[in-house]
Amino acid sequence: MLRWSRVPETPNSPGVGGAFLGTSGETLILAGGSNFPIKPAWEGGNKVWHKSIYGIGPRQRKWNEIGELPRALAYGVGVSIRQGLLMIGGADAEKHYQDCYVLSVENEKCIIRPFPFLPRPLAYATGALVGSKVIVAGGTETPDATAASSTAYAIDLANLMGGWKELPLWAGSGRMLAQSAGIKDTFFLFGGVSLVSGSKGTTKEYLTDCHAFTLGKTWRRLSAMPHPLAAAPSPCPVIQDEIFLLGGDDGSLAGKIEAARHPGFSSEILVYNKTTDTWSQGGKTPAALIATGCTKWNQGFAYVNGETRPSQRSSEGWLGSPST
Repeated sequence: MLRWSRVPETPNSPGVGGAFLGTSGETLILAGGSNFPIKPAWEGGNKVWHKSIYGIGPRQRKWNEIGELPRALAYGVGVSIRQGLLMIGGADAEKHYQDCYVLSVENEKCIIRPFPFLPRPLAYATGALVGSKVIVAGGTETPDATAASSTAYAIDLANLMGGWKELPLWAGSGRMLAQSAGIKDTFFLFGGVSLVSGSKGTTKEYLTDCHAFTLGKTWRRLSAMPHPLAAAPSPCPVIQDEIFLLGGDDGSLAGKIEAARHPGFSSEILVYNKTTDTWSQGGKTPAALIATGCTKWNQGFAYVNGETRPSQRSSEGWLGSPST
């Protein structure tokens, strides 16, 4: 179980979805994201993409704006590595990107350094640190994609000159908005959404299947989740042999209810035990936020901002710490 405490709200009211979240040293970083700042989509509001970078230390009471991204960007993968927050891919209103950068905080300012680009543009993917490698999986290559990617890529942080390498395919469909985690030498991939082309256009299928890739080996199928799940804060928290999926979207209301009447996403925590290959219920999150990152910080796991319901965001943040 996790015990929860507040992280100060970010100064970007009403908050953003799809931001990059991670750390540089002791500083928690939130970069980019998108929102509907004036009014929601169902009232004709326009989606706005952002490039502001905010940072906060563990003993600070407020976030500070510490820089700007090269372009407004959201819905990429954020992974904390030793050098800082690694930003992988992402999208804006026009296209998806293969850009990658590392954000580090020096003298209270954000320094942006280049990193090997992905082989292809990618947004709505998932990724995690696995030993000395960063692995990303799934996503879409274009805004109008009719199928999600079934490809995973890995890069060795000890050999950046080697670039991103394509991994074997897992035994399931392509997916976007999946959840993932890394434990030692193994990458875990949970659920997500597949895109299915049919006579009525492209539809979404919410997934329960889960897979694991151990470095130097092949994918293996894990026990399925009790119900479909997508877009939970990722990379997911890992405590010893357990992986925590913090809420998410189970897809039960997708396309079945007007956005204005949507009650919000799930706050249920699903816990996967890698030793027993079993699922259990792990309580609830204090706030049901999807399409946001999660990162180790301040002796716990932080998730900040995110989507509370279609086209609505939150500027809140939470820190989950292992119960003693």
